[in-house]
Amino acid sequence: MITGTRVVHPEEINRWDAELLQISVYQGMKNNLAEMRECSRLCKEKSIPYVVHPVGYSIQKKETFNDVMEMAKCSDLALILHDEQSEDGSRLTGEDEVQFRHALEKLRAITTVSFENATDTSDIHWYWNNYADNITLDIGHVESAGYDSIKFVKALDAETVDKIRFVHIHRNNGLHGGITDHWPLNEDCRELKALQELLLVKPDLGVILELNEVEMIGDSLDLLRSLHKNLNL
Repeated sequence: MITGTRVVHPEEINRWDAELLQISVYQGMKNNLAEMRECSRLCKEKSIPYVVHPVGYSIQKKETFNDVMEMAKCSDLALILHDEQSEDGSRLTGEDEVQFRHALEKLRAITTVSFENATDTSDIHWYWNNYADNITLDIGHVESAGYDSIKFVKALDAETVDKIRFVHIHRNNGLHGGITDHWPLNEDCRELKALQELLLVKPDLGVILELNEVEMIGDSLDLLRSLHKNLNL
């Protein structure tokens, strides 16, 4: 297990003593690609492993796919993508699926693509079975989708567990900023206990904090490190 957090701006690269960083790229944010490129350069310069994570992008849309391709070229360990659906919210079928698979093949020719449960956790097992050979399990999204994350982790089949390489972790704790998750961790939260259950069967994971309260990242990193130490991983 290695622990880390997400960053958006280059000045954040040295802010935390993290073993792993996630460069999150938000669609519509000013200078987002330039900031991503500089974050990538700094991580390489400082020998910090990292992933790149587009947020708000669809690889089905031609107008944004070139941006995602650039992110793929700048990535290190992986490009983490959200699960996608058709415009009507249904599973990908027909021409939508053909276009999606074509785009996915282009990305996989450049880097490892890891799929996260973000759009529809209720159907994520079907999605992972059909499209993912590398998985990012977002434990916070499991909780915000209405599931008990401990039970969810314990119910994962061996094939799915084998595909998991990264974990996104944040606490679901009531509405703030228009969402209920992305709160800091605490030592009794179910999300942390679910991570412990997963680590017992899959210890070689990259665990990435995704917190809105930036000032609390250090405390939550300490909780992850304590968990790591207590499990003797």
